Amino acid sequence: MAEAFMIALRGYDMAQVDALLQQADDALASGSETLRSTARRAIQDAQFRQRLRGYARYQVDQALRDRLQKLT
Repeated sequence: MAEAFMIALRGYDMAQVDALLQQADDALASGSETLRSTARRAIQDAQFRQRLRGYARYQVDQALRDRLQKLT
């Protein structure tokens, strides 16, 4: 599921965010508890690089909270 995040002057690295959200979405679609557990751990441990013109941090943080809830 593609997210439409605002671009911020100092935001999260877009490629890292996209990859993590894709991993979570793939785990949700698979129905595999192992993949879901791995995705939950990846979200909980995520530390994104900050970039000029990256994704708005508060929006990404909310999207990750939503994914965690769905993965539980």
